[in-house]
Amino acid sequence: MLTAAHWFAAVTPVIGVTLLGIGCGGARGDNPFASAGGGSGDGITEGVEHGSDAGPAGSASAAEGADGTAAGDDDPKFDTPDGATAGGEGGSSDCECGNIEWSYVFIANSQEGTVSKINTRTMEEEGRYLTRADGNGSPSRTSVSVDGKAVVVANRNVGLVKIWARSEFCAGASTSSGKNDVKAWGTDDCVAWSTDFPDMTMQRPVAWTPGQGPCHLDQKIWTVTGTNGQSPGNCGPGGVWIHRVDGETGVIEDTIKLEDDEFPCTLAVLPDGTGIGLGIYGGAVDADGNFYTHGFDNGKFARVDFDSLAVEIFSGGGYGITVDTSGRPWWNGVSRFDYTTMTFENAGVSGGSGGIAEDLQGRMWYANSSKGIGWVDVETMTPGDTVALPAGPGWTVKGVSVDIDGFIWAIRQDETVAYKVDPDTYAITSYNGLNGPYTYSDMTGGAIANVTCNPPEG
Repeated sequence: MLTAAHWFAAVTPVIGVTLLGIGCGGARGDNPFASAGGGSGDGITEGVEHGSDAGPAGSASAAEGADGTAAGDDDPKFDTPDGATAGGEGGSSDCECGNIEWSYVFIANSQEGTVSKINTRTMEEEGRYLTRADGNGSPSRTSVSVDGKAVVVANRNVGLVKIWARSEFCAGASTSSGKNDVKAWGTDDCVAWSTDFPDMTMQRPVAWTPGQGPCHLDQKIWTVTGTNGQSPGNCGPGGVWIHRVDGETGVIEDTIKLEDDEFPCTLAVLPDGTGIGLGIYGGAVDADGNFYTHGFDNGKFARVDFDSLAVEIFSGGGYGITVDTSGRPWWNGVSRFDYTTMTFENAGVSGGSGGIAEDLQGRMWYANSSKGIGWVDVETMTPGDTVALPAGPGWTVKGVSVDIDGFIWAIRQDETVAYKVDPDTYAITSYNGLNGPYTYSDMTGGAIANVTCNPPEG
């Protein structure tokens, strides 16, 4: 194990961070982003929920399945958390930790402006949804809630959208049944809400918080935006904004602005004053809802305290981010930071290229360039095996996630295939039918469930 103190700078607490509209219960003060939004004219009301947990039940979505390859041994790879029992309207463990009754992976089809809902157990695509009215959102990061009921998708070109995972939670029965059934914007009853961020040009990180208590009440969503980009998906000078959004309504409740000298968004400033930066790149939360997020090539990452909204900025970070069950953020590379001791460690492996996720057996899986995926031991950081994926036309592996049954998911950039890897045998099954995917966040909900429901012993 290599101690990384020699290549990480000292901890640098942020000073003078501007807090906009800090408060509870929707109090937003002078927050310019804090608005439920008006009618968008396309059938979706920004920041207003269309369905709810107690909403009308819709008909079950028909699984398309034409492009799916049935998995072999799909037995869950972990024991059910103590006390987890089925209950509530969709059979979910509503007032227990996590969800065990269903499992989906939500993969952003960046090139066509949609997100696919794939059943991780049947390997069938059960729904595909637009993520913005104009179809030009360029979605990338997806985050599934700890109870498995919903996904929220961040568009690189700005905008959040929440989509219910099950028809019983939707506002009505009209919803997509698969990849060839994408409903027009405003007509899919499982799209709960969308929220715009005026004057912003870039948005990438998105992460659910676990909510309060065993029933996961009052779940929030963290996201980050930037402005003054030379083109959509980029950002320039002017700072970055960290937002906390109400998961039920889509209302932006709190906004924290980080200035350029604290957390620059841009890589280069053009003569017209715009920039070509990619901004803050990824985000993840710990069991208390504290938010960790990192920049793209600016050598910094930030921690936002859930209760106080205090921000601390550190030197370090990397590409791809997750938080393990001990509350430590990790980056592909492979490195981790312990907030309690303010120390960094590095596993000394090479080839890291994107996503990173802890499985249910104490291993941290990471994207390993075009080769496939590999893992290191979460505690000792000892490198383990590398699993090669079948040859394909795609670029490097970007997305890595662990579903609630313990299977590892990997997605290559711009390919059409999602790969599912058995963590015991390394057997690979796949779904072929994606369109220009790019996803490496918690696309299964496995990370937030693992962090929330499987804390370390002792």
